[in-house]
Amino acid sequence: MKNGIYSNLVEEVIQFSNSIMDFPKIARAQNIVIINQYEEAKRLAGTEVFGEDEYTWSDIRQLEMGKVKGKLYKLDSTQKPRGLDELTGLIADGLRSQITHPYHDFFETVVVDLRNCAINRAINGEVENFYEQVFRIYKAGGFPCGWDGDYPDEGRLIAYFA
Repeated sequence: MKNGIYSNLVEEVIQFSNSIMDFPKIARAQNIVIINQYEEAKRLAGTEVFGEDEYTWSDIRQLEMGKVKGKLYKLDSTQKPRGLDELTGLIADGLRSQITHPYHDFFETVVVDLRNCAINRAINGEVENFYEQVFRIYKAGGFPCGWDGDYPDEGRLIAYFA
Protein backbone atom coordinates (compact mmCIF):
# COMPACT_ATOMS: atom_id res chain seq x y z
CA MET A 1 0.00 0.00 0.00
CA LYS A 2 1.29 3.45 -0.86
CA ASN A 3 0.28 6.13 1.63
CA GLY A 4 2.31 9.02 0.28
CA ILE A 5 5.57 10.42 1.53
CA TYR A 6 4.87 9.23 5.08
CA SER A 7 4.16 5.58 4.18
CA ASN A 8 6.70 4.32 6.71
CA LEU A 9 4.89 6.13 9.53
CA VAL A 10 1.52 4.72 8.45
CA GLU A 11 3.07 1.26 8.23
CA GLU A 12 4.25 1.57 11.85
CA VAL A 13 0.62 1.98 12.97
CA ILE A 14 -0.45 -1.04 10.90
CA GLN A 15 2.41 -3.14 12.31
CA PHE A 16 1.47 -2.01 15.81
CA SER A 17 -2.13 -3.18 15.28
CA ASN A 18 -0.84 -6.59 14.21
CA SER A 19 1.39 -7.01 17.25
CA ILE A 20 -0.07 -4.72 19.93
CA MET A 21 0.60 -7.21 22.74
CA ASP A 22 4.21 -7.86 21.67
CA PHE A 23 5.13 -4.37 20.45
CA PRO A 24 7.98 -2.91 22.55
CA LYS A 25 6.45 -0.50 25.07
CA ILE A 26 7.68 3.08 25.21
CA ALA A 27 7.82 5.27 28.31
CA ARG A 28 4.57 6.85 29.45
CA ALA A 29 4.19 10.51 28.56
CA GLN A 30 4.46 12.91 31.47
CA ASN A 31 1.81 15.34 30.21
CA ILE A 32 -1.21 13.01 30.62
CA VAL A 33 -3.51 12.08 33.47
CA ILE A 34 -3.18 8.38 34.29
CA ILE A 35 -6.01 6.34 35.74
CA ASN A 36 -5.91 2.69 36.80
CA GLN A 37 -9.59 1.86 37.25
CA TYR A 38 -11.12 -0.07 34.33
CA GLU A 39 -14.71 0.97 35.11
CA GLU A 40 -13.66 4.63 35.26
CA ALA A 41 -12.04 4.28 31.82
CA LYS A 42 -15.28 2.81 30.45
CA ARG A 43 -17.29 5.69 31.93
CA LEU A 44 -14.91 8.37 30.66
CA ALA A 45 -14.73 6.90 27.17
CA GLY A 46 -18.47 6.30 26.97
CA THR A 47 -20.67 8.79 28.77
CA GLU A 48 -18.63 11.44 30.58
CA VAL A 49 -18.70 15.02 29.27
CA PHE A 50 -15.65 17.25 29.39
CA GLY A 51 -15.24 20.99 29.71
CA GLU A 52 -17.61 23.90 29.53
CA ASP A 53 -18.97 22.83 26.13
CA GLU A 54 -19.72 19.34 27.48
CA TYR A 55 -18.01 17.32 24.76
CA THR A 56 -17.93 13.55 25.06
CA TRP A 57 -14.67 11.70 24.40
CA SER A 58 -16.09 10.66 21.04
CA ASP A 59 -16.86 14.32 20.20
CA ILE A 60 -13.30 15.38 21.02
CA ARG A 61 -11.81 12.62 18.88
CA GLN A 62 -14.08 13.59 15.98
CA LEU A 63 -13.25 17.29 16.30
CA GLU A 64 -9.54 16.49 16.27
CA MET A 65 -9.97 14.23 13.24
CA GLY A 66 -11.82 17.08 11.51
CA LYS A 67 -8.62 19.13 11.68
CA VAL A 68 -6.69 16.33 9.95
CA LYS A 69 -9.35 15.79 7.30
CA GLY A 70 -9.49 19.54 6.69
CA LYS A 71 -5.83 19.39 5.66
CA LEU A 72 -6.51 16.32 3.52
CA TYR A 73 -9.31 18.02 1.61
CA LYS A 74 -7.05 20.99 0.81
CA LEU A 75 -4.50 18.76 -0.95
CA ASP A 76 -4.73 18.41 -4.69
CA SER A 77 -5.24 14.91 -6.06
CA THR A 78 -1.54 14.36 -6.75
CA GLN A 79 -0.66 15.09 -3.12
CA LYS A 80 -3.35 12.95 -1.48
CA PRO A 81 -2.10 9.69 0.03
CA ARG A 82 -3.61 6.58 -1.53
CA GLY A 83 -5.10 3.60 0.28
CA LEU A 84 -6.56 5.43 3.27
CA ASP A 85 -9.91 3.69 2.82
CA GLU A 86 -8.20 0.32 3.35
CA LEU A 87 -6.79 1.23 6.75
CA THR A 88 -9.84 0.34 8.86
CA GLY A 89 -9.89 -3.25 7.58
CA LEU A 90 -6.14 -3.71 7.90
CA ILE A 91 -6.09 -2.41 11.45
CA ALA A 92 -9.23 -4.28 12.55
CA ASP A 93 -7.93 -7.55 11.13
CA GLY A 94 -4.66 -7.11 12.97
CA LEU A 95 -6.27 -6.18 16.28
CA ARG A 96 -8.90 -8.93 16.25
CA SER A 97 -6.44 -11.56 17.43
CA GLN A 98 -4.48 -9.18 19.64
CA ILE A 99 -7.09 -7.53 21.87
CA THR A 100 -7.79 -9.56 24.98
CA HIS A 101 -10.25 -9.31 27.83
CA PRO A 102 -10.99 -6.80 29.29
CA TYR A 103 -9.87 -4.59 26.40
CA HIS A 104 -12.30 -6.24 23.98
CA ASP A 105 -14.89 -3.76 25.33
CA PHE A 106 -12.86 -1.07 23.59
CA PHE A 107 -12.19 -2.90 20.30
CA GLU A 108 -14.09 -0.52 18.01
CA THR A 109 -12.66 2.55 19.74
CA VAL A 110 -9.11 1.23 19.39
CA VAL A 111 -9.67 0.44 15.68
CA VAL A 112 -10.97 3.96 15.02
CA ASP A 113 -8.19 5.58 17.07
CA LEU A 114 -5.43 3.67 15.29
CA ARG A 115 -7.00 4.31 11.88
CA ASN A 116 -7.12 8.03 12.75
CA CYS A 117 -3.51 7.88 13.94
CA ALA A 118 -2.50 6.34 10.60
CA ILE A 119 -4.44 8.92 8.58
CA ASN A 120 -2.96 11.70 10.70
CA ARG A 121 0.52 10.39 9.96
CA ALA A 122 -0.26 10.02 6.23
CA ILE A 123 -1.23 13.71 6.11
CA ASN A 124 1.01 15.36 8.72
CA GLY A 125 3.95 13.03 9.23
CA GLU A 126 5.20 12.64 12.78
CA VAL A 127 4.27 15.99 14.32
CA GLU A 128 3.23 16.84 17.85
CA ASN A 129 -0.57 16.83 17.76
CA PHE A 130 -3.55 15.09 19.34
CA TYR A 131 -3.39 11.85 17.36
CA GLU A 132 0.36 11.49 17.74
CA GLN A 133 -0.18 11.75 21.51
CA VAL A 134 -2.93 9.12 21.27
CA PHE A 135 -0.58 6.78 19.39
CA ARG A 136 2.16 7.26 22.01
CA ILE A 137 -0.31 6.30 24.74
CA TYR A 138 -1.18 3.09 22.90
CA LYS A 139 2.52 2.33 22.35
CA ALA A 140 3.12 2.79 26.08
CA GLY A 141 0.44 0.17 26.80
CA GLY A 142 -2.39 2.54 27.69
CA PHE A 143 -5.87 3.36 26.47
CA PRO A 144 -6.71 7.04 25.84
CA CYS A 145 -10.16 7.59 27.30
CA GLY A 146 -10.84 11.22 28.14
CA TRP A 147 -9.85 14.83 28.59
CA ASP A 148 -8.88 16.70 31.74
CA GLY A 149 -9.62 20.41 31.35
CA ASP A 150 -11.65 22.73 29.15
CA TYR A 151 -11.32 21.38 25.61
CA PRO A 152 -9.95 22.73 23.28
CA ASP A 153 -8.32 25.65 25.07
CA GLU A 154 -6.53 23.78 27.79
CA GLY A 155 -6.15 20.36 29.23
CA ARG A 156 -4.51 16.97 28.94
CA LEU A 157 -5.42 13.54 27.73
CA ILE A 158 -6.58 10.97 30.27
CA ALA A 159 -5.27 7.43 29.76
CA TYR A 160 -6.06 4.13 31.41
CA PHE A 161 -3.15 1.84 32.28
CA ALA A 162 -3.89 -1.57 33.81
